[in-house]
Amino acid sequence: MESVLKKTISTITLPIFLFGMTACAMTGNSSIDNDGDSRHVSKVAWNNQVDTDINSILSNKVASDKTRLVFIRGNDSYSEQTSANISVNNRFQVSLHEGNYTAVESCVGINKLSTHATGFKDNNLLANTEDYTLVGGQTYFFHVNMNEKGQSALEQITANSASQLLSKKRYQSHQISRVVPNCPLPVVAPVVNLPIVTETSSTPVAEKMTIDLEILFETDKAVVRPEYYSKATELVEFMRQYPNTVVTIEGHTDSRGKDNYNQDLSQRRVNAVKEVLITEFGIASDRISAIGYGESQPRASNDTVDGRQLNRRVVAVVEERVRN
Repeated sequence: MESVLKKTISTITLPIFLFGMTACAMTGNSSIDNDGDSRHVSKVAWNNQVDTDINSILSNKVASDKTRLVFIRGNDSYSEQTSANISVNNRFQVSLHEGNYTAVESCVGINKLSTHATGFKDNNLLANTEDYTLVGGQTYFFHVNMNEKGQSALEQITANSASQLLSKKRYQSHQISRVVPNCPLPVVAPVVNLPIVTETSSTPVAEKMTIDLEILFETDKAVVRPEYYSKATELVEFMRQYPNTVVTIEGHTDSRGKDNYNQDLSQRRVNAVKEVLITEFGIASDRISAIGYGESQPRASNDTVDGRQLNRRVVAVVEERVRN
């Protein structure tokens, strides 16, 4: 791989640099010269990276029909032959160098993200692609992992983890993103003057309704990853439609591990789901209860892989609020 990278970098890097140059200036130098942040090829010069406060980028609100993606590459000290071509939905975003970060907006829903070293010279924008379900108005952070052979992968990280990485990174400024969101405009319903309906006059829910939230957790973790936020949409819409309802988030595990540990893990997980419903979707806290049942209520056998998977679940039980 390393020899391939060395042979191909000269034919790849120059066109990309010329396409994405910013802060251009004319010089009289006809040779290739790299001096700190500046790059010079013949009479063309540009800045490779700049000092930018990431908080100034993050402070800009993301539209409800778009998402913001921030890609961060570590200080791995590998050569420019391992520049990481980042693509979003088969559109080139940036050839990310070590120690830099970049940001781009995309649409909500499923997004195909990938990273692939320039040195492979195959322009494969779907290499190592992974699907992520993204929610509107949110910012997502991805760490670009690259080794000396050009093998790369994207890892979604939390905002806290990203903050630590970004404190020592610079914004890569010499590329022009080809990611064009073209997000469909939200359907705006015509304005209709409806009679005022109070909460007490809304149609009551006759029976309890159970919704499987289909939220998966990493092993021994109790963090709801952002790609699962959309799984709560059905529940949120139902509770908004019926404002007199309350919900109990129930968490269950399989039988592996000790009883007390499973009980605690399931409680921490439903607490995390409750927090997402409150902070991300604006559901009032007094409408949500969270109970972890551990392994005490299996719905399938724990003797098989499929059975254990069915037992590891988070469900929402919605019912009419009891009035005193």
